[in-house]
Amino acid sequence: MTTTTVIEPKEEQLYEELRRELEDVEDSEQRQRVLNRMIRQLKFAKWRKERMHKFDTYFQNVKPVTLWVVLATGALTPVLLFSMFIWVSLWLE
Repeated sequence: MTTTTVIEPKEEQLYEELRRELEDVEDSEQRQRVLNRMIRQLKFAKWRKERMHKFDTYFQNVKPVTLWVVLATGALTPVLLFSMFIWVSLWLE
């Protein structure tokens, strides 16, 4: 008894891309290297997706005001630090 599996279009596209990539390579050793490289890429993509999930959901739900505050703070921090450096340098002389 055989069972059929439903493959999502994105997954089917990845399998098709893998098949085409492996068909282009004739040598079995080179084919193994290509396969290992693609496996590493997929593992990295999965790892990144798991690690960045919190940040992605946060930035999807962030309000524009919060974004402007973060950008302004990041832009003004070097100016503030440089001003403090100048002030301390003049004070110590």
